Amino acid sequence: MSRRRLALVAGSGALVPRALAAAREAGWEVRVLTLHPRADLAHEDPFQIKVSRPDQVLREIRKFNATHVCAVGGMHMSDRERETLADFTGDDDKAKAKGDAKLSQLGSVLLKMLGIPFIGVHEIVTDLLAPEGQFGALELDSELAAIARFAFNSARRAGELDLGQALVVSGARIIATEDIAGTDTLLARCRDFRARGLVGDGAARMVLAKVSKPGQPLHVDLPAVGPDTVTGAVEAGIAAIAVEAGRTLLIEREKLVARADAAGIALVGFKAEDA
Repeated sequence: MSRRRLALVAGSGALVPRALAAAREAGWEVRVLTLHPRADLAHEDPFQIKVSRPDQVLREIRKFNATHVCAVGGMHMSDRERETLADFTGDDDKAKAKGDAKLSQLGSVLLKMLGIPFIGVHEIVTDLLAPEGQFGALELDSELAAIARFAFNSARRAGELDLGQALVVSGARIIATEDIAGTDTLLARCRDFRARGLVGDGAARMVLAKVSKPGQPLHVDLPAVGPDTVTGAVEAGIAAIAVEAGRTLLIEREKLVARADAAGIALVGFKAEDA
């Protein structure tokens, strides 16, 4: 039986070292490639990716004789880097959007050039994907459940425009959507709105929703929530977090749920077709 060899493209976040350990425990031989320098991976002698030279990345993966590629963690690229990647893959239409959905497609094109498959991190680390229904201790009452569904469906619509994966509502009002700065910054803005008395002083409760974008593949850039998300949600006055069941990564799940339970924040997973 041929040995499985994994090229692990590491972004930011706590999931990366966990995925690395799980892959080795499962018998994978792993070569780490980092999009941004990480002190905690220095002992791996990682290949530092230069988005300006995607040919070097492909050469390194071929040199390792990788059988599979997995991208783990947050992947942040500037407009210039996105344009460079698009040019390399032959997508030279400057009028086309170069958002995160397009970035996922370009990554798939690169893998086709190599002739090896992507796998999702959930195929390496088990019990990562959010379940359907309540997965914390706090139950949603009928009103909060309705707000959560509204937030979830609104986030799906925002995804069609290739905006961020997250959105916050206050009752039946959308108050903020995620942008290129990410979910933590979204929650910080909502915290500021609350401090200024713009939200949180009436009966309408606030819900954070996080979903994948329509057509987004399972193997790259799935939405993720973790303990830090809950911390930001507490500061922003969030009453519930709604995620997409089967398509959202739960980072440090036990700590995430415990922190939400302690803060009185409800956690719920919806299927896109049911919400």
